[in-house]
Amino acid sequence: MLPFTDIDFFLFAAIYVALIWCLKLLGLNKHYSILTFIITLFYIVFYFKFTIVTLLYFAVTFIYIQFLSSKVNHKLISALILALPMILVKVHFNPSLFYFAGLSFVTFRAIQTCIDYKKEVPLNFIHYFNFLYFIPSLYIGPLDRYKRFTENSEQGFESINNENITHGLQELLKGILYKFILAEFISRYWLNHDSFDTLSKLQVVNDIYAYPLYLFFDFAGYSSMAVGMAYLIGIKIPFNFNKPFIAINPPDFWQRWHASLTNWLTDYYFKPLYQWLSQRKKLKKYPLTKQNIAIFLTLFMMGAWNGFEPNFIWSGIVYGIYSVIHNTYAIECRKKDKDIIFGSLNPLIVKYISIFIMFNLVCLALYIFSGRSF
Repeated sequence: MLPFTDIDFFLFAAIYVALIWCLKLLGLNKHYSILTFIITLFYIVFYFKFTIVTLLYFAVTFIYIQFLSSKVNHKLISALILALPMILVKVHFNPSLFYFAGLSFVTFRAIQTCIDYKKEVPLNFIHYFNFLYFIPSLYIGPLDRYKRFTENSEQGFESINNENITHGLQELLKGILYKFILAEFISRYWLNHDSFDTLSKLQVVNDIYAYPLYLFFDFAGYSSMAVGMAYLIGIKIPFNFNKPFIAINPPDFWQRWHASLTNWLTDYYFKPLYQWLSQRKKLKKYPLTKQNIAIFLTLFMMGAWNGFEPNFIWSGIVYGIYSVIHNTYAIECRKKDKDIIFGSLNPLIVKYISIFIMFNLVCLALYIFSGRSF
């Protein structure tokens, strides 16, 4: 039973929320984290198909972060160790041995916890378990941060108020509308489900615009339901989507589309990579080159993170190319103190042209991502 996929989960979620609210009324404010731990463990043991692997990953990563990471004392090596099961699954090395639903997002949470971990403050067993397997965002995010999540959990019951309940219900209903109505409608009545080889050019063009909208409503719907349920139980997890199809350039798009993953990769991949490149003597005189290498590899990583299939690899390359071109353009504009393409054209007109160009570029990249043409 995966989050937000069938009626059984919604019944479970309703019981989860009702139990939290009842215990809040009983005044058990000091036991929020323990209660969350018990419910999460119950869910993994009785409703999850991958119980043993899931619990084993928690135990191994907890032991590594708490007792071994400081001895290794190398963030990249630690990250690779924690990511090893995910990597083996991505390359299809006996995936059934290491896989569980949500492995990619759980891995990123473990890596973030490890990188930010300071041995002076012992890793809390219950907090780490709750963070790693927080039920609303277990499957496909959004990605949170351990410190923020833990601080929120310690105030969990206090965060359950009329304002947050109203907001949570709004997000939950929006998610249901997006995922189960709009995404389903596009899938049934707009997308072509025939083999790519049998589609006409016009049908391919149709799908290039239909698929991104389907993916948005499906993915954003899930994210909204995750955010909504979290708010109902007193946890404020990050938002993922904010009108991505009105983005004016690649950075703007990635702050609107899967923003929690974008911010995670910025902090834990792009910045360390750029810092490492800055230490290379041969690149010290080429700041733009350093930026573009780091940007391209970050977007490439974003594509490859989904898997090592050609569609994911190529979509990462395409996103990387988009971002490198825009970064070069933006820097040249700053150097010359003018827009080197649009000149003195009215800013409002430039905005709409930029949105149109970006929308079409995104649709093409997401269609490549879909694998429908491979």
